[in-house]
Amino acid sequence: MTTLHDLLTRAVGLHQAGETDRAITLYRSILAVDPAQADALHLLGLLDRHTAPLHGAMLVARALRLVPVHSGALFNQANSLVQMGRLDAAMAHFRRKLEVEPDCVMTLSHLGRDALARGRIDEAERLLRRAAALETGDHAAERLRHALQRCVTARTIRDDAADPSLPPGLVVRGVFRDSSGYAYVVRRFVQELVAAGIRVRLVDLNYGGADNLPDSQIDPLLLSLDRPVRAKAVVTVTTPPAVESVPGLKTINFSMFEAVDIPPLWAGHSRRHDHVVVATESSRTAWLRAGHPQDRIHICPAGVETNAASGDVSPAVIADNLGRRLADYPVRILNVSDFNDRKNLDGILRVWLRTTRKEEPAALLLKPGKAAGVSGGIRALLAKVSAQTGRTPDQAAPVFLVEGKLSDTEMTSLHAASTHYWSMSHGEGWDLPMAQAGAMGLTLLAPDHSAYHAYLDAEVAHMIPSAVTPGIGAYASQSWWSPDEGEAARLLRAVIDDPAGTRRSAQAHLLEHFSWQAATRRLIALLRELDAL
Repeated sequence: MTTLHDLLTRAVGLHQAGETDRAITLYRSILAVDPAQADALHLLGLLDRHTAPLHGAMLVARALRLVPVHSGALFNQANSLVQMGRLDAAMAHFRRKLEVEPDCVMTLSHLGRDALARGRIDEAERLLRRAAALETGDHAAERLRHALQRCVTARTIRDDAADPSLPPGLVVRGVFRDSSGYAYVVRRFVQELVAAGIRVRLVDLNYGGADNLPDSQIDPLLLSLDRPVRAKAVVTVTTPPAVESVPGLKTINFSMFEAVDIPPLWAGHSRRHDHVVVATESSRTAWLRAGHPQDRIHICPAGVETNAASGDVSPAVIADNLGRRLADYPVRILNVSDFNDRKNLDGILRVWLRTTRKEEPAALLLKPGKAAGVSGGIRALLAKVSAQTGRTPDQAAPVFLVEGKLSDTEMTSLHAASTHYWSMSHGEGWDLPMAQAGAMGLTLLAPDHSAYHAYLDAEVAHMIPSAVTPGIGAYASQSWWSPDEGEAARLLRAVIDDPAGTRRSAQAHLLEHFSWQAATRRLIALLRELDAL
């Protein structure tokens, strides 16, 4: 005779094998017979949290009422509550988990990082040291060492802020050594803050394992800004969950978001911060929709490079393995994107295959991802899109691919080699490559949504109609925008057939209103309004 224990064992095996639908059916069968079966409640709740987080959390909470010391349920409920933005409740569950299992490294790490995020440096250091002493994995141990180093840095910033002998200044924290958009924003704001006479202490976020640019490609000024300052605030340029407060100083987060609503996790962290600064009204609206207080969120646009618009930038020399040169094509359309669902490279390639022919006087230049090794992914994406469209890449105009880490100068040379810039993104917090392309005089094809509304309109760019649709992948629980591929194809056809007649330029508008100097003046004024400078 099959017992409930047998059914549970079978369900757990299916769960672990990834056969979640069958596991859910068995968990429900068990609960139909015994509604108080704590393990079935916990594990069904664990599966439900992906599609119905509130219901999943309710099931796990029922399991914990039955077995308050259920170690796995405590840990998983804590993680669920973190994702739901209920951070205080999450930490309460982690503390209960630690009572049950005092040497749980992951629990110690969660509690330690949360204490550091809230500016409780001594508590964070104690918890993280315990975790580091128990951790055996090299990667996790390295992350703990970096977190402990950040404790030391936070204590130094706090002590410096109370030292009347030090000059007043501003602490800026961020990952500034890699090729990400956030790193670029840090570099440019800090350079312009220093040029404006603000004494800056620049602090690397220091998470370890980053794919950094070599020091030779980073402005030596940035590497020298480790001088102590007497600061009123710390401006951290990153996502809200990565912000760490320093006691006695204002916590200001410069961030941005790409979809319609910020995740509950972001909202929970942002509520802990004194102020949030975003680049566009689209991002501000996303925070407000999550219930963020209106008086604690502010707009400061990012910028564009004005010196790159002078025509002095040398265009990149690009050729493919067939010997074709990009420069030989009169219409050269650039896209720079991370290789992820949101950037919608499959949409770009679908429209390209459907619209262009191999004899066209046009070429597409793609710079996907931040590192080498994406060519295989692009080939797979082309195969998928080819099956969808019924057309092969050989039947379309050529696609040139640039891989690897590029310096800021090398990235600008891609723009100089191009005549147009095209995005089919599902949402943007700013889109530095698009804005820079406009500042350099390229004709723009931009989705009519999100951050693009901050600096583009139909007078200066070709705007692609877009509709709000459910997100996928990392954005599966949110809504974003989907550009109309039919209208994108019409615009693409028009700019290839008549590049002169379809010429539009956002250059004057961007250079006048969105230079990095103007952005930094706005940031300084805002910080003074907030008594942060």
